[in-house]
Amino acid sequence: MSSDLLLLPQTASTNAYLSEQEPAPFNGCGMAVVTFDQTAGRGQRGHTWLSELGKNIHYSLLYRPENLPSNNQFILCEAVSLAVRNVLGEYVDEVVIKWPNDLYRKGQKMGGILIEHQLKGSLVEQSIIGIGLNINQTNFPTFSPEATSLALITGQTYDLHEIANKLHKQLCKVLEDLSTDQVVDIQRFYLNNLHRRDGFHTYSDNEGTFKAKIRGVKPQGDLLLEREDGEVKAYAFKEVTFLP
Repeated sequence: MSSDLLLLPQTASTNAYLSEQEPAPFNGCGMAVVTFDQTAGRGQRGHTWLSELGKNIHYSLLYRPENLPSNNQFILCEAVSLAVRNVLGEYVDEVVIKWPNDLYRKGQKMGGILIEHQLKGSLVEQSIIGIGLNINQTNFPTFSPEATSLALITGQTYDLHEIANKLHKQLCKVLEDLSTDQVVDIQRFYLNNLHRRDGFHTYSDNEGTFKAKIRGVKPQGDLLLEREDGEVKAYAFKEVTFLP
C-alpha cells in the first residue's frame, strides 16, 4: 500500500490543500503532498505552526482506513506518531512522543502531527494526516516550549527531499500494519515510547498542580494518570498540562 509523493513549491497548508482536492475512490493511502515552504500551517485546536521557509518539512497524506470505529480513532494517531519517531530516530537518539502527538527530544519539540477525521456513521471514513518536522531551522524566536531541530542537535544540514521520502515510505508501511491486525503492538509501542513514561512528574489540571505517573492511554486517546495517592484519572487533550 503506497502512493506517490507530490512536491508543492509553496502552499498555505498541506492539510488544507488535500481537503480541497476532488475525492477519488481508493482504500488505504491516497494522495500525499509535501512542501518546504508552508505559509499558514496549523497545529492542534487552531494553533499556528510557525516555520522558516525552506528549512523544514510539511507533509500530508489522505488515508482511508478499513472498518476503523470512530471511538478507536486514536490508534491512527499512535501509528503515525511511531512512524515519525522511527524516521527521526535514524538521525538522533532519545526521540520520544509527547502525548498525544508531538515529537520531543530532551524536553524540546522537534515536530507535531495534526490528523483531521471525516466520519461516516460509527466509522472513520477518511483522515488527512499532517506532519510538521523541524529539520534545518536553527532559530525559533517566538516558540514556547523551546523548539529544536535536527540541525540544532547535530550541527549538520539535511536533504529535505531525502527525509520527506523516508517519512512517506515509513508512514505507508505503518498504516499497512494498522490494517493487518497489529493494533495491540502499536498501542504497546506507543505507550513505551511516551515522554515521561517512567516515574512521577508534575502536571496541572483545573483543580491545581499534582504529581502523577502515566498508567496508559485509552482507545479514544485519553491519558491515564495515577497520582501519588493511587487515584487514576483520565484526561482528554487540553485537560491536563505538563509542567517542568
